[in-house]
Amino acid sequence: MADILTEQGKRKQLIFGDGELKKATLTYMSSQKGSKVVLPVQFNPTDYSITRKATYNDTTGKLQEPHPRNLQSRGSRLADLKIRLLLDTTTEYPGYVVKSGLQKYINNDKELSGICEDLSMLTKMYPKTHTQSWIIFSWGSMEFEGFVTELSINYKMFNRNGQPVRAELSLSILGEERNILQTLGAKPRESPDRTKYRMLQQKDELWMLADQEYQDPSCWKEIARENGILNPRKVDYTRQLKVPSL
Repeated sequence: MADILTEQGKRKQLIFGDGELKKATLTYMSSQKGSKVVLPVQFNPTDYSITRKATYNDTTGKLQEPHPRNLQSRGSRLADLKIRLLLDTTTEYPGYVVKSGLQKYINNDKELSGICEDLSMLTKMYPKTHTQSWIIFSWGSMEFEGFVTELSINYKMFNRNGQPVRAELSLSILGEERNILQTLGAKPRESPDRTKYRMLQQKDELWMLADQEYQDPSCWKEIARENGILNPRKVDYTRQLKVPSL
């Protein structure tokens, strides 16, 4: 009997968890502050979805019946995470403890607009870096990182001054779960953030240097163009080559 109760307790712990309620967080670079923001959500989402796709070429010949074995993989695509979040500064909930990261949003009627504006900037290109801000959605053991591809904000309630006090956010993030990226050993294509100078060793070729610097051998043309090299097979090994940032 004791063994049965122990198993039931383990089962409950597996389903309901134990300890303090784990809050989901959004981590991103704030356009207003120019620093990293870790924002605990006010209410955990009731659900989220992750969509993954793989692409294939059909190699079935003419006048042949198609067969799944004739499909040739072209690779996989990034995953698409969709989540819905609620921000509400209008209602008091008995026993609800406001997280420190959320306190300022609850106490200032203009801060809800501020966080919505911050999140809206995640869809925009930063002039200095020519890229969007990286965002990480974390909840429990799941960490999903990528870029915001779609953001919809539905303002549901307003105060007397016209400031929104309740908003429903729908986020789409194109990326992947961190543990999957680590399992696959996936690495980003790294481009130097500044111009570098390198010397080729004997028997090395430009495509090898491009692969080392950009993780893409086909970028050897950029190095050749930058250094005025017309014939990639005739490289002066005594001179430093300029490796441009992409």
